[in-house]
Amino acid sequence: MTQTERLARNPRLLFWGRALFDVKMLTAVVVLFYLHRGVTIDEVFYLSIVWSIASLLTEVPSGWLSDTFGRKRTLLLGAGLMVACQVIYLFAHGPLMFIPIFVLMSAAFSCFSGTDEALLFESLKASGQEGEMTKFNGRLASARTLFKILTPLIGAWVAKDLLEWQFQILIWVNIIAVSGSVLFLSRLHEPPQELSVSQMELGTLRKGIATIKSHPWLLHASLNRTLLFIGVFITWRAYQPLVVEQGVAVEWLGVFDFFVYLSLFAAKWHLDKIVAWMGMARFMFVSAATVVCALLVAILSPAAWVQFLALLVVISVGSARWPAFAHAINHRIESGARATTLSVLNMLKGVLDIPILLFAGWLAGQSLVYSLWLALALAIITILAFPMRQRDLTVETV
Repeated sequence: MTQTERLARNPRLLFWGRALFDVKMLTAVVVLFYLHRGVTIDEVFYLSIVWSIASLLTEVPSGWLSDTFGRKRTLLLGAGLMVACQVIYLFAHGPLMFIPIFVLMSAAFSCFSGTDEALLFESLKASGQEGEMTKFNGRLASARTLFKILTPLIGAWVAKDLLEWQFQILIWVNIIAVSGSVLFLSRLHEPPQELSVSQMELGTLRKGIATIKSHPWLLHASLNRTLLFIGVFITWRAYQPLVVEQGVAVEWLGVFDFFVYLSLFAAKWHLDKIVAWMGMARFMFVSAATVVCALLVAILSPAAWVQFLALLVVISVGSARWPAFAHAINHRIESGARATTLSVLNMLKGVLDIPILLFAGWLAGQSLVYSLWLALALAIITILAFPMRQRDLTVETV
């Protein structure tokens, strides 16, 4: 098999490796699982801050590791860390025992953050297909939701009584799935990197920072996608106990996630067609505006099922935006420091997470609805302060 043929397999192997990495049988009931294991709702948000701090400490080192020692090795390290994380899940109880889980999980995601995107882009570029990055990156993003279309239904049904043995079954399925991810990722072929002598002398981290300074739009775009995404994350953390308190049965959480991930899979798989039809700038605005409207409905409606459907729209639409930025962002970054630059940009989320989630945790301790108001404020700021313009989204290939 030639190098070109081996590289041509990368998108498919990466798709299945990422899909199995993100099976997560506990997703539909994960907040209820934390509550069952002795973690309060405000502590759930504070544990997310632990994630963010770990992300800040591991994002750039993982990007440097990817640029220096290889994309494939870094992805395998991330998958290995996730296996360890799931094993600890079997016996963790109380917020202190969940701290190492969140640290390991954050480090695992940092190994994937920017690395999978860089490996995909460089594999496509080596075969002359880099112009199809939006299409393939949308499909890679859809891999994260492939199994989640059905696993939430199964997970919510298995754990419908919120009993320990039910949670144990779901954790073991996660361990098996992530082990399968390791097998797919081990078959990846390392793509060539266009690393010049000047880049090696400058260093990947300095090169990444220099790239962001030379393209200020990268920071603007990152704030647009990150602020709204944090708002969606806050909504996701709050919705499970919120709707259960309103009288919605646990099994319906599986239905909720089924429709969320089905819509996300379809949207991300066909992202290139949606963006071509609407235009990138309009897609960014309409998706953000839809999140604002749906949050208002969820906050103001007294009906549990209206709130249920509105929150479904918030999480579905808000989560679908992230991969749409990939084409314009990657074409402003040179190959030799791609993963590091993407990691530096992703660190922005960790920096913003700490104060915002600290505040969100305090608000959730008062009332879960207050945390939705914070998510709404973040979505409005995204639209007003960091708008996406079409002229900024049209770029030349690096």
